[in-house]
Amino acid sequence: MENFRGLSVLIFLTLAVFTTARPKAGPNQKCKSGPVDLVFLIDSSRSVRPHEFETMRKFLIDILNTLDIGLDTTRVGVVQYSSQVRSEFSLKTHSKLENMVKAINEIVPLAQGTMTGLAIRYLMNEAFSPGQGDRPKVPNVAVIVTDGRPQDRVAEVAAEARERGIEIYAVGVARADMTSLRAMASPPFEDHVFLVERFDLIYQFGLQFQDKLCGIDLCLESDHGCEHLCESLPGSYTCLCLPGYRLNADGKTCSAIDLCAERKNDCQQICISSPGSFTCDCNKGYHLNDDKKTCSPIDLCAEGKHDCEQVCVYMGPGISNCDCNDGYRLNVDKKSCTPIDLCTEGKHDCEQVCVYSGPGIFTCDCNKGYRLNGDEKTCSPIDLCAEEKHDCQQVCVYSGPGIFTCDCNEGYRLNVDEKTCTPIDLCAEGKHGCEQVCVYMGPGIFTCDCHEGYRLNVDEKTCSPIDLCAEGKHGCEQVCVYMGPGIFTCDCSEGYRLNQDKKTCSPIDLCAEGKHGCEQVCVYMGPGIFTCDCNVGYRLNEDKKTCSPIDLCAEGKHDCEQVCVNMGPGIFTCDCNKGYRLNEDEKSCSAIDLCAEGKHDCEQICISAPGVFTCDCNKGFKLNRDKRTCTNMDMCNTVTHGCDYQCVNTPGSYHCICPEGQLLQDDGKTCGTCKTANIDLVLLIDGSKSVRPQNFELVKKFVNQVVDSLDVSAHGTRVGLVQYSSRVRTEFPLNMYHTAEDIKAAVMKVDYMEKGTMTGLALKHMLEYSFSEAEGARPASRNIPRIGLVFTDGRSQDDISEYAKKAKEAGITMYAVGVGKAVEDELREIASDPVEKHFYYTTDFSAINTIADNLKLNVCPAESQGEVEVKDPCACENLVEFQQATMNSLDQFTQKLASMAARLEQLENQLLSRK
Repeated sequence: MENFRGLSVLIFLTLAVFTTARPKAGPNQKCKSGPVDLVFLIDSSRSVRPHEFETMRKFLIDILNTLDIGLDTTRVGVVQYSSQVRSEFSLKTHSKLENMVKAINEIVPLAQGTMTGLAIRYLMNEAFSPGQGDRPKVPNVAVIVTDGRPQDRVAEVAAEARERGIEIYAVGVARADMTSLRAMASPPFEDHVFLVERFDLIYQFGLQFQDKLCGIDLCLESDHGCEHLCESLPGSYTCLCLPGYRLNADGKTCSAIDLCAERKNDCQQICISSPGSFTCDCNKGYHLNDDKKTCSPIDLCAEGKHDCEQVCVYMGPGISNCDCNDGYRLNVDKKSCTPIDLCTEGKHDCEQVCVYSGPGIFTCDCNKGYRLNGDEKTCSPIDLCAEEKHDCQQVCVYSGPGIFTCDCNEGYRLNVDEKTCTPIDLCAEGKHGCEQVCVYMGPGIFTCDCHEGYRLNVDEKTCSPIDLCAEGKHGCEQVCVYMGPGIFTCDCSEGYRLNQDKKTCSPIDLCAEGKHGCEQVCVYMGPGIFTCDCNVGYRLNEDKKTCSPIDLCAEGKHDCEQVCVNMGPGIFTCDCNKGYRLNEDEKSCSAIDLCAEGKHDCEQICISAPGVFTCDCNKGFKLNRDKRTCTNMDMCNTVTHGCDYQCVNTPGSYHCICPEGQLLQDDGKTCGTCKTANIDLVLLIDGSKSVRPQNFELVKKFVNQVVDSLDVSAHGTRVGLVQYSSRVRTEFPLNMYHTAEDIKAAVMKVDYMEKGTMTGLALKHMLEYSFSEAEGARPASRNIPRIGLVFTDGRSQDDISEYAKKAKEAGITMYAVGVGKAVEDELREIASDPVEKHFYYTTDFSAINTIADNLKLNVCPAESQGEVEVKDPCACENLVEFQQATMNSLDQFTQKLASMAARLEQLENQLLSRK
């Protein structure tokens, strides 16, 4: 069987090696790939230049020229997409090459966004549908050609298309994103993803695609890498494995099929694997049964296959041990046996003597002086004293088994015969240890005693003197004085004296006895103790005996607001300074306000001080020599009024007026043709790498062209400039420059940043910093319009939605200006409503000056589009405007008359003063 399997493999490999490859399609030979439904999905977004689209058109026609076009062979459909999807012709529209070529030459590019995900969904649901000519069981192949990053999600819809059996080739040109191409294409990516630098190199994909579609035998003409066998497929190949092997996940190498490891066998114990096959075996101690699968245990004892001398013990399959009969022990050879002498080995439980009685048998015995107990193992000593087998007079002492000695009771000592006893007198022999007196109490017994005035201690030998004071055995009221053993006298504590009974005490009152020395008051504090004090209004001196009067005013210990008057020791009253009067609380003072009380003769303003006043005049008036009356001033000639055109006096003040045809601005001084021209403007300009240095100079000129259209001043329009790329930089804030010339000079000095395009980050910076009061934005309460202008040439590399929305919610009017590759959807999202008035786009940097001409930031409505509006003089709103202008002129004329009248009055006063 094994020889037959090997022969089959050899024949298979021989056929695989000698299989011939199909020939390539030559220049005049059509590709015979078999039936294929092929749809081209081409990107016609705005970023594809006209000459690039022509290159792509020629690319399609070149591929079609190599295909075998027909309803039963290769069907072709073409779909173009940008922000929308349009089918140019379906799979069933044309069956002839010339008709397809004509239709391709008539394609007009859509030139909008790049909605690749939308196009793939159309491809899946419409282009490859039976209604559009898709054939059942015919391969579906799609070729997607794009030059940019998709503006929608492609990964999910592309995965769904591949699951429906559509094989997708993704061809990227120039700015295409490799991650997006791989998300769209079918695996393996090295066969289905192509990226070229420019459109004129797209023919390279055409050659590779033609090879794949025309069915080259890649097993013979490529390094396929198959470990065992290679099988050719149309435009591809697949790897196969020899019998007993399976293909690994890499699709090329093979691994042996291990039926044992995969548990695809019926062996009871051991499985021995070979590629795709197995044999069974048994564990040690078992033998394989006739079914070649199950196992049976081997019993060596039952089969007599052992060499034990006495006993064989079965221990398990194929295992046995030897053992011995009772009284014998297994030798080191684990087979023969030797009789056991338990006495010699010490393996017995005899307490004293073991007597050998045979193999594994013994009896117990005892040493001299002992007898064997009833358990026949332990021994007990023989006690002659307990058995009264002795001749001692008083005490028999056990000294060991069968041995004794004699002793005496306490108070007696053993005589020389070591059997009889004599009584002991410890006092007579001086063997007592008493400190003072020893008293004999009997044989070997005594007690100790003490002399008078002493007491026997706890040790019953020594004596201690008796201290009646310490023991409280005295009768003294306060103090007991120890005079010797058993002797005392009484005394008193300090401040007391001993009474005549020599035991009790009486307190001493030094104040009552006049023994104190206090100047004014003696205070009894206890027996023999006093302190001195003073009468009210006096304070005790440092000698603690004499007193001094208290002056609360001098010590500042009063609550008078201004003046304290000393009225005697410890007494005061309050008073006030000149120009103040004492309040009802008789402590605080109030200033006398002659102005408030009307006790003055000022004509206009009375300025009060406590108890006095001075006169002053209102603004625009001056105080006369009498220091009481006031005269009107000529404010226009005496102050720096700052009027742009003319200053008009009013009583005590002035105001500014403008010439006919101009309006007074919000600062109340300057004149202008458009009162709403005061704005806070921040320009965000794109300094990314794609702009290029020469174009960045055009951007700066664009900014200056915008500045020329504005009324720039500290109180008029303010301008700030921010440049951004991968980071954001404030070139100058709103409060840095106040003239158009300074701003334009600063703009021309701005350095080009290069790098990325973080428009979202720039919008965040503008909202949080550029329009802050710290950088010159005027308070929102003044209603000065805040305008942001974003200038960019490409797609933002971060999200703009959040801060574009927040900027508009914060009341900032947003303008969006795009050039070249700027994304229309992003510009519209940045621009304020209505978008058409706040959104501008041009394809070329050289044309941005036309945008600046038309961009008036909608500050003055009549100039917002750079056109002169011809107004209908009879229209209602124009009549109102005419009426307002007339009223303004009359108001200005009235102000001039008032000014002239005031001037005449001033001259008249001057003439009167001269007379």
